[in-house]
Amino acid sequence: MNIKSLVMVASFASVLAATMVLPQTLIHVNNNMNYSKQEQVQSSNISSSTISIDAADLEQPHILSVSIPRGYLEGKIELNGRVLSQLTDRDTRIDLSPHLSRGRNVIKISGTYNPERAKVTVELACSQSQVTQQTAGNGKLNQIIILEVQ
Repeated sequence: MNIKSLVMVASFASVLAATMVLPQTLIHVNNNMNYSKQEQVQSSNISSSTISIDAADLEQPHILSVSIPRGYLEGKIELNGRVLSQLTDRDTRIDLSPHLSRGRNVIKISGTYNPERAKVTVELACSQSQVTQQTAGNGKLNQIIILEVQ
């Protein structure tokens, strides 16, 4: 590829990036949980977090909430491939503790929301810890929280 072609490709990529609306994800951890990894894959708009918790803590509630301040939110909450709850309201809450087991627990929150610019908040809270993810920008919700119960 020559220099002129490279400059044209770079210019096109800059224009494309300036005109695209990409979803935004913000993750906040306030904890005694061991937070080990967060990544966002822009091409598929999936946000993923991995958290380690002690099995003894499962006696306490681990409340997962999914909310949007205005508009609508539709989708589902899955744990290890099994649907635990439907997202049919602006605020859905579920206690995950009775459903968690030792080892890897994959929580998938997926769906759609409108207006697209609204911020969807996904929060996992227990007695002494809290993890918050916020997403906005494209009307699609794809969050994964991996809980490693030790």
